[in-house]
Amino acid sequence: MKRLIAMLLALVLALAMCACGSEEESENSENEAAEHKTVRTVADPEGALEEIYAQLERKTGLVDADDDIVSDVMGFDLEVIDEYYIRYMETDYGASDVYIIKPTEGEEETVREAMKEWQESRIRAFSGYDIYNSTAISENAMIFRRGNYLVMLMLEDNEAARRIIDEYIPEELNLEN
Repeated sequence: MKRLIAMLLALVLALAMCACGSEEESENSENEAAEHKTVRTVADPEGALEEIYAQLERKTGLVDADDDIVSDVMGFDLEVIDEYYIRYMETDYGASDVYIIKPTEGEEETVREAMKEWQESRIRAFSGYDIYNSTAISENAMIFRRGNYLVMLMLEDNEAARRIIDEYIPEELNLEN
């Protein structure tokens, strides 16, 4: 009888230890998942740009736009832009472009139209020199609003880039309602 009680106690103790171990493993895996998925409350468009281009295979011909390029080459009016993060590929190397632009308050439509015009310009440039399927990539550009930013993605995999944008640029919170 003592043996039976001792074996039952050992079994109960072993089960309790297994339960604690699996609970700790569950907590650890939840903590690891939380570490990999950062909830951002502040936009990090530059981080998004870096993450997107870290995943691209082609790097030759990439250009980070400056004020001269944005205004003189792309035709954007800097007076209606608060900030921008633009990286694109020179035409000779194809299309792998990301435009993250924060319009000045009330100028979203102006900036959106300028983006569409630039997209059309890229389509025209690639239709005469279609390298790396760039005509289709530029035709399938994705323009959308995320937080306070307008984004245009002109990449082979716009959806993957959009997920990165969604991670790095949180939606605006409407606290007025």
